[in-house]
Amino acid sequence: MAQCNQCDRLFRSTEALFAHCRDKDDHPFCEDCDRLFSTFTGLDQHMQNAVVHHDRSDSESDEYASESDDDDDDDEPFCVGCNRWFVDLASLYQHLAASAKHNWCFACSRDFATPTSLDQHSSSPVHRGLDFECPLCSKRFKTPSSIALHIESGTCHNISRAQVTAAVHALKIVPTISVSRRIEGGTIRVVSYYVTERAFNGTAYECYLCHRTFRTLGALNSHINSPTHDADEFKCPKCKRKYKLVSGLMQHIESEACGIARFQVVEDFTKNLVDQFLKRLKL
Repeated sequence: MAQCNQCDRLFRSTEALFAHCRDKDDHPFCEDCDRLFSTFTGLDQHMQNAVVHHDRSDSESDEYASESDDDDDDDEPFCVGCNRWFVDLASLYQHLAASAKHNWCFACSRDFATPTSLDQHSSSPVHRGLDFECPLCSKRFKTPSSIALHIESGTCHNISRAQVTAAVHALKIVPTISVSRRIEGGTIRVVSYYVTERAFNGTAYECYLCHRTFRTLGALNSHINSPTHDADEFKCPKCKRKYKLVSGLMQHIESEACGIARFQVVEDFTKNLVDQFLKRLKL
């Protein structure tokens, strides 16, 4: 059984858990690495710092190579999946490339269960260049949604996700992506919550909105200030699926799941919107 640490649901398999996380835009989940984080800040730090999300050469060590690359290390390269030793790295790499048992990504040093999974991974954003620059700082990212997630997390100039949401709504994108229940006008209201020790129920710290429990007060505070309890703000113009954050909608479009647009179209559209978005964000 696999458990979601965001909503405490149990799933029969890890694959089912990952599918659940991909469907929840309020879950800090990295689709490229199939990894769920406890907070969006942690996910943002992962996107910035993880080697797999940055360009790197194929010459880096991996889990199937010997533990040390020092010239004095005489250990032979070992394939964990086949329990087999090789005389040198070249032989190991030839084995990983040719063996029907492996669907190996040499850039990420990662094996996949099927050739289809490897193909999907190879075409994913993890293998794209850092082509997108944050309009507010010098950090670069591989996808437009990564920029949105970076800004929404509050780590870039202390801009809140509420400000990002309001700025995107103000762009009046056609076809509309805003949930129709929104009332035009008014000021942006940024609310931060702080939970005290009174949230302790005798065994754990409990969220008064969803009654989910946490072991520490800090974890509960992170939860209560996350998008978990936000209202849906955006929708896909094609399949009408709703999202709390624009980054969630952008990830949905980038995945080409419902065929609303190819990734190149998303790239071109994003570049055209960056200047307008920046002006709105500074208002």
